[in-house]
Amino acid sequence: MTSFDIPEALVRAEIDEAALCDNAAVLADRLSPARLKCVVKANAYGHGIDLVAPALFSAGWREFCVATIPEALHLRSLLGPEAQILAWLYGPTTDLDEAVRADIQLGVSTVDSLDRLAEAARRTGITARAHLKIDTGLGRNGLAPEALVRAFDWLRRHAEERRTADTDHGDLATAPDAAADIRIVGIMSHFAVADEPERPETAAQSAVFSSAHGQLRAVLDAADGRLGESDDLDVHIANSPGALTLGPCPGTSARVGLALYGLSPLEDGDPAVLGLRPVMRLVSTVINLKDIPAGHGASYGLTFTAATDTRFALVPGGYGDGLPRAASNRAEVAIRGRRYPVVGRIAMDQMIIDIGAGNNEVAIGDEAVIFGPGGPSAAEWGTWANTINYEIVTQLSARVDRVARKGDGR
Repeated sequence: MTSFDIPEALVRAEIDEAALCDNAAVLADRLSPARLKCVVKANAYGHGIDLVAPALFSAGWREFCVATIPEALHLRSLLGPEAQILAWLYGPTTDLDEAVRADIQLGVSTVDSLDRLAEAARRTGITARAHLKIDTGLGRNGLAPEALVRAFDWLRRHAEERRTADTDHGDLATAPDAAADIRIVGIMSHFAVADEPERPETAAQSAVFSSAHGQLRAVLDAADGRLGESDDLDVHIANSPGALTLGPCPGTSARVGLALYGLSPLEDGDPAVLGLRPVMRLVSTVINLKDIPAGHGASYGLTFTAATDTRFALVPGGYGDGLPRAASNRAEVAIRGRRYPVVGRIAMDQMIIDIGAGNNEVAIGDEAVIFGPGGPSAAEWGTWANTINYEIVTQLSARVDRVARKGDGR
């Protein structure tokens, strides 16, 4: 079989590892004494988990969060046994055994999941570590009030079963499957509107969470250590908005995603004011230039017509790369430090930039900054596409090369 060198992709995301690690340090200082959990789900918010997670690990960070079990298993293969990894999104038929074998801590959002996780522990002979996930008002995954009552009942019954086994065998350590059990190591929830600090729902969610935490502590204390230690619980509800707007940070840790990548989760928030630097710089290249007469159209649907003679630059990058088609005729890119408008519809693979008649500054081969340092921000692209910066970075496709930058990020 003939092998070929694969050329560099036309669109690439440059990942500034120094900015990433600096952001983590800034956030950790802000959160203290709560700890920073680095959220690297969705391919590290589109930044490339294979680059981001090892960079953070090398800088000393050990607590990581993802959504799904496949993400968690991949992360374990990247980071080895020292990393603490939490995942929380799985279905009623998802095989939990591999997660338990890989020492993946799992969020538990249903009573059935407690059964399944305990069974996985018995099958594997390995302790399963769980975080009870509480629905405090967001309405997504998590134990709602009635389910939480049933979960506490399940834990009490399970503790009593373990107590009976201890009595029958004289000692917990000699009981059958003593090491193959479920332990509650954390309690978690998720804020809904912490990016709007004036809203009362955040305080209401905090109150519900605090009550659930107190009830769980009582259940664990009554179990005499058979289900976990109440004083050692990892307590976390804050996301990026909560980490940036609440002080002190509630709980023992915070799951921080978007802010870690130097992007603000707050409307009109400036990352620089928060002490953060964007980690991603999405760039392409000018591959064609052409002079266009007045009246000439641009791209599918001819939604743009040149009012006067002008010059078009063709730049690779389209919705096949994850750029939003909704930003057509609104977005801008930067070439040689100057911004130019995207005209016509953004196509699957390319977009047209109007650089103006007689523009001899722009040349074929010039770098075009789509967003990031030196160009528009991901938040601006979000505005142009009627969405948010989260979506702009996470929807970048696999066709976009993620390339590490080792510079100072400035």
